[in-house]
Amino acid sequence: MPQFSGILLSGGYSRRMGRDKALLDLGGRPVIARLADELSKVAAGPVIACGEQEREEYRFLGLTQVPDLYPGCGPLAGLHAALLQSPTEWSVVAACDLPFASAEFMRYMMSSAAEPGRDLIRNYSGGSLQIDAAVPESITGRVQPMLGLYHKRVLPVLEEALDGRRFRVMECLDALEVLYIPEAGFTGGPEPSPLYNMNTPEDYAAALELVSTPADDSSV
Repeated sequence: MPQFSGILLSGGYSRRMGRDKALLDLGGRPVIARLADELSKVAAGPVIACGEQEREEYRFLGLTQVPDLYPGCGPLAGLHAALLQSPTEWSVVAACDLPFASAEFMRYMMSSAAEPGRDLIRNYSGGSLQIDAAVPESITGRVQPMLGLYHKRVLPVLEEALDGRRFRVMECLDALEVLYIPEAGFTGGPEPSPLYNMNTPEDYAAALELVSTPADDSSV
């Protein structure tokens, strides 16, 4: 299995949340600190892709902050900037709107990517199984590209999209050989789901409930 660098995506404006979701308290710790710890268990680093400039609020983590080279262009720009300076060919990426992304789930993705099945690779061009990225697909069939494994081979595709003002990560994946890893195959632990997406105050309230409710509580 190759060595991975860790990338925390936290450069958005959190408009729907109304405040920086990376700094929201969850189980007594800011979300960004929880994710930094999980990434540190499986990858070198991590670094924070933080948008146009360094953020004073993130300095308590003591992590390198990587500014966008394409300011104001969303998570695609953060992914591009962090991959460009990554010291390893592969990086594991987690965004701060995925508060329950765990090291166990990241290891599951890494193991799946180490021996990819052809039936799970979209845009497979034949020949050797050399994937460009690996992203999870939820039990409901939703792809989550902001918790994934990315090789530096994706950089030309990201740059072409950014130069063309096309900022959807999923559009970039359509141009790559990508392994789609089913969440259903993960047996590393109980809920909450590592793909739980937190973007609104309602999502945050639900996340707080998930943290405070024991997994074996019969009321769940």
